[in-house]
Amino acid sequence: MAAERLTIRDISWRDIFPWLIVFRTFGLASSLPVLFLATLGAVLTPLGWWVSEQCFVPSAAHDADTVFAQVLKANRSGPHRPFPPLAPNDGRIPTSVRDVLTTQPDIVQPIFHRFVAPVVRLFDTRLSLAQAGYYAVGTLWTLLIWGFYGGAITRMAVVKLGREEQISLGEALSHARQKLPSYMFSPLFPLLGVVLIGLPVYLLGLLMRLDVGVLIAGLAWLFVLLGGLAMAILLLGALFGWPLMWGVISSEQHGDAFEAFSRSYSYTFGRPLHYLFYAVLAIAFGSLSWLVVYHISELVILTSHVAAAWGAGPDRWREVLLLIRAPAADGPSTGSLLAIGGWLIGSFESVVRTIATAFGYSFFWCQAAAVYLLLRRDVDQTEFDEVFVEREDRRYELPELKPVAAISPGGVTEDQPASVDGTVGQSDP
Repeated sequence: MAAERLTIRDISWRDIFPWLIVFRTFGLASSLPVLFLATLGAVLTPLGWWVSEQCFVPSAAHDADTVFAQVLKANRSGPHRPFPPLAPNDGRIPTSVRDVLTTQPDIVQPIFHRFVAPVVRLFDTRLSLAQAGYYAVGTLWTLLIWGFYGGAITRMAVVKLGREEQISLGEALSHARQKLPSYMFSPLFPLLGVVLIGLPVYLLGLLMRLDVGVLIAGLAWLFVLLGGLAMAILLLGALFGWPLMWGVISSEQHGDAFEAFSRSYSYTFGRPLHYLFYAVLAIAFGSLSWLVVYHISELVILTSHVAAAWGAGPDRWREVLLLIRAPAADGPSTGSLLAIGGWLIGSFESVVRTIATAFGYSFFWCQAAAVYLLLRRDVDQTEFDEVFVEREDRRYELPELKPVAAISPGGVTEDQPASVDGTVGQSDP
């Protein structure tokens, strides 16, 4: 008997190469609901840092030529990108591959650094009490903003990437509001552990101000080193694992701060090479995606400039262009109609650049969700579609029976339960 032929009709690339979901994050990150949430988060983040600056930083520190003054300026500045500097090729479309690839090729790493840097600076022993308060309040504000907006983005991302379904913007915001404490405090769990372990070492350090204290510290230094090992593990896990915490809370039915802490550390230390591969893939794809978004946003502004320059004339447009390039946040330098018009044009173009920059945040959270689903599949053998959805257990139930009005033989109206097909039950004669 002839052997039966096997015809392959479909290939599940998602099962063969599961990491391909990383490449699906571009369309999700550039969708209007996700981009809207990222823009709101990017605009509101500097507000909290400005309030913290007003509370803790004296006015003299703003004008000082120090690293801290540069940090203050960066944290209170808006998310929009500055205008490109005047250059010989300014105002022209890139004409070579080199021109395209050398224009701000990355945004994922700077966003990661913006979340991590304030926490790292808190461990600087040279910080004053006011500077420590500034970083602490700013960090809490950042966790509040991105616990809400980042939580909503990752919730939409895990449902779309995992279950191939979509949830509404309202559902995502409702989920983020309910789980906001978990999103906020899960990254603080390891830091709390570091504080608890480091407190006895701190007290030992106070004792070392005495000669006998140095001797006592020498005898107990082995235990100090063990405590240092525990603190190092907590800090390394927090440094690389904190983006996964948002994925845990957004995916799991009982996801809370403790589960986010435990799962993120388990995946980070359990599959470090897998995590490294996914991170490198995400950064490379993020650089390419950012180049696309960057040049599209600049092309929108450039084509508008070209059309307006033809009508205004070279001399007049050069005058307007200098006003456009003035810092939009400072307002018009004079009250003339020309200055006001140039300031308005620059402000609208800053909005375009703000939305383009916000894509980096939306892309970052979508990538974090994708990497979490991949690591969960590697470690726990959990399929992508095992993402909790509210009221899923009642999705296929029949609707609840509602009482309907019925006329009794005596002419009295009374409520009787309806049957499944909607008819009113009849009493036996």
